[in-house]
Formats: sequence, structure tokens, C-alpha cells
Amino acid sequence: MFARALVLLGVLGVLGVLGGCGAQTPPPARPRAPRPEVPVRLSEPPRPTEPAPPGQAAVTWRRVETAADLPPPPAPGTFQLHLIDVGTGLAILIRGADFAMLYDAGTNDPGEKPLRVAAYLAATLGPSGDDLCVPPGTPLPRARRRLEHVVLSHPHADHASALDLVLHCYDVGHFWDPGRLVQTAFYRDLMAQLARSAPTTYHTAAVVPDDRAVAVKGHRVTIPRWERFSEGDAVPLGAGARFTILHAEPKPSGNPNGSSLVVRVELGGTRVLLVGDAESGARRDPSEPPAGLEAYLIAQHAPALRADILQVGHHGSKTSSRRAFLQAVGPKVALVSSGPRQYSGTTLPDPEVIAALGAVGATILRTDLRDASCPVTGRIGGDAGPGGCDTWVVTIDGRAAGVLDPGP
Repeated sequence: MFARALVLLGVLGVLGVLGGCGAQTPPPARPRAPRPEVPVRLSEPPRPTEPAPPGQAAVTWRRVETAADLPPPPAPGTFQLHLIDVGTGLAILIRGADFAMLYDAGTNDPGEKPLRVAAYLAATLGPSGDDLCVPPGTPLPRARRRLEHVVLSHPHADHASALDLVLHCYDVGHFWDPGRLVQTAFYRDLMAQLARSAPTTYHTAAVVPDDRAVAVKGHRVTIPRWERFSEGDAVPLGAGARFTILHAEPKPSGNPNGSSLVVRVELGGTRVLLVGDAESGARRDPSEPPAGLEAYLIAQHAPALRADILQVGHHGSKTSSRRAFLQAVGPKVALVSSGPRQYSGTTLPDPEVIAALGAVGATILRTDLRDASCPVTGRIGGDAGPGGCDTWVVTIDGRAAGVLDPGP
């Protein structure tokens, strides 16, 4: 508590206010050299893509309802971010010409199944695995495909319930999570599948035990390839792309939302901030000062928070997205993944958060717009459940910007 208080005192110099206390403070980030910002030009969904002016990266987006709506694979120098509609949960796929990275994959909706995510990966990356990995009646995969990185922000089912199937279906090179253990059935199944996944290296912020074993709900497994990461680590993804770890808390104190693995992804000079369920504490109006994890990120990583695209924390809840935090990020595009299932009696996103995002000038892409009545048949992953109707694909074309390398 004293260490966190010292960190929050640093917020005074940024915000002029003091937040509350949260999870134990991680070690300070390693200093990084500043990089030139690449301006982003946006076009709205109905507007045709136009060539970007010199020095600017073009960012466009489209709604995906069926496999026919999917864009072709990204060409060298371009990237795609897929906000997959999984109902009440989160799943984001990021692709370059030479890599793929999945950030979270889970849902809280009883009508949604893990096959939604597996079917989406099959439609984008190509089918992989066995008959469990493709919709019924679909030809069986002929080979296994590689998914370079899978990141779990924190161990809640609405972020992780499909990840054991992803590990079963694809050869995952690296799996990242905070290392915060929870005694739940879905996390037990995830750890068991991770132990069986021979190609996968497991990365956590937690200290690696000498025996590389973990016990969840009475089930003990050994994970032979297990490494520890640190805040500030930069991880190369592919040509012109990488992600940097800004926060992860493995210690079991308080709500696992406070453990969220926060990463900044750089794609050809365009920045994406993925925050999981990073919070400022209790449900309050966005005008209230940040506290908890949002205050920590401002105090420790204010320059690194600037991003063109923001995954909005905690599905658009008033527990997150304080105005000062949104101003520190300055997003041009805000991704809100939410669905019909309530969180503590509230259906998200909160209108106050949507208004706050609009106030900072962000274009908002939401997955919940047609949950009540989806007019589409042939959704990727099937027509049952609230998901699959409002997936968004954001395309980033850095070729015209002349800055395809995120820097040292």
C-alpha cells in the first residue's frame, strides 16, 4: 500500500489529483528513446479508401458479417486489426504479412461457443487442427498452422474461455499472461492444454517455479518451456511491428482486472493500446480522477500511452476510461467489445463512457450494436448467440507514410 501510494503521488505532477490504491506496484519501466509520431488519416466505413498523403499512415475499417466480407491477407507494409464479435467478451486478432497475434478470446454469453473464435481464425489464417476446430460440415483441416503470439490479459472467462481450443487447434509459438492463478475450471483446462502444447513457450510476469509446475483446482501440470518477462520488454512481431509490455501483475490481490497485461502494439508507426480490463476502481463518472491501474499507467508510462487506436477498458464500463486517461491516450479510433450479458446488473458499455470517447474525438467501433436482433445469416461461427454480427476489421497501410519500422 505504501509503495502504491508513492507511485500515485507521481500522478500529481501529471493530473494535479491523487487517485486511490490498487494492486502492488510493478518495477518501473526501462527508459525508451522517443520515436517520431506518424500521423494517421482516417476514413469512415461507407467512404472508399483514398491514397494517404505522404508522411501519413492510412487507417480504414469495415464491418464483417460473413466470410465473404473478410479482406485478403495483409500485404507487406500493411496490417490488420480484427475486433471479433464474441458477444459479451473480448477477442482481437492482429495480423501482418508475416505474423499473427491474438489478444484474448472469451465470452460470458451461454449462447456463445469457443468455436466462434476457432471458426474466425480458420476463415482468416486458414483451417488448422482437427474436427473440433471447424464448424460441422466443413472439410477437415489438412495441416496445422502457426499462430505466433497469444496474449491473455487476465484470467477471466470473458477473456479466456476460447483459448484452450485455440491452443488445441493452432501451433502457438508464445503464450503470454500475467501469471495470476485463479482456481476456476476454464483456467484449469487452459493450463492443461498449455502443458500439452509442445511448440509453445509460456511467458509470465510471475517467478518461474523450479519444477515448472502449476496446480489449478487440484490438477497439477508441468509446463516445460516457461520464461519470465518484465515490464518494459519489447517483443518483435514481424517486419515493422512489435509490442511493448506496460503492465502485468501476477500477485493474487484484489480483482484480476488489476492484473491486466497492458501492451502497446506498434504497426508500421501506428500505435495500438490494448488494456484488457484495466480499471480506475469503482464505477464513477469519467470526469473523476483516475485511480488504480489507469493512474499507475499515467504515472509510469504517460508518453508510451499515446495511441491511434485504443481497446477500451472493461468493455466500456465506468470502472475504466477516466477522462484524464483518455486524454493521455488521445485515440482516433476506440474499440468497444461488449454484449448483452450484464456485469453486476449493468449492460455495457455505459453511455457516459461512450460520450467521453466522443469528447476526445475518437471514432467508436462497437460489437454490440445489433445484439438484440442480428439480420445476418451465415455469420462466421454460426448464427446462434449474440456474436458474429458486428465484427470490425481495421486496416493500417503504412506504405505511403514511409515509416514502416517502429524504431529501435
